[in-house]
Amino acid sequence: MGLFGLGAQRRTPTGYRLGRELTHDEHRGWRKLLLVRHGQTDFNVSHRLPGQLPGVLLNAEGEHEARTTAEALRDLPLTAIIASPLERTMATAAALNEGRGLEIKQDRDLLDTNYGRFSGQCWDDLDKRDPVWERYTSDPQHAPPGVESFAQVQKRAVRAAERWRQAPDVGEWVALVTHADLVKLIIAHYIHLPLESVPLVNMDNASASLLVFHPDASRPPTVLCFNWTSPALWLDAARKGA
Repeated sequence: MGLFGLGAQRRTPTGYRLGRELTHDEHRGWRKLLLVRHGQTDFNVSHRLPGQLPGVLLNAEGEHEARTTAEALRDLPLTAIIASPLERTMATAAALNEGRGLEIKQDRDLLDTNYGRFSGQCWDDLDKRDPVWERYTSDPQHAPPGVESFAQVQKRAVRAAERWRQAPDVGEWVALVTHADLVKLIIAHYIHLPLESVPLVNMDNASASLLVFHPDASRPPTVLCFNWTSPALWLDAARKGA
């Protein structure tokens, strides 16, 4: 049984062919969206859900990660930076903007998931004792009152992506600085990954993912990189665990 179901008849997207790649030069002039997750916070370390709570700041490691990613991307010719208004994303955006002098625009559609009454709680504890939480994190369409479903989050995240990939006068290279859920949900939308499969995808702090959009708006974008960090965090973790 395949990922999309037994016996499903599916074709590649119009304009694309299996076994073919474009050279990077062929993407020149196409709108790019660089999706950047914020650096580490103490909430990440303690497995607490920050959601849209104010005052969740980058910790020392997160500041280092943001600077490291920004330095690694220094030669990238960014033409616009748009960020979730929360402190951790604005600080990451500021690191990315160091030496560029761009105006950092804010977009509330890039805010983290609104976890409502779950905000600030440890998901390890919720996993053990809260059946409402268990259903919420198992069904992308379901959410208790006051909490966003993941389908709702994806809808606004894609709305932001579409807004900035079509916006005039922002140039070719547009950075969206946001949160793990949103990066994964945006990518999932464009590559037609079912919402139910999104939990299989990992997203590191201060990672970068890159979508490039064909001038024909009816064609889906190409994923040029995904969950990229410098240095590779998964490789560093593997070395430490060896």
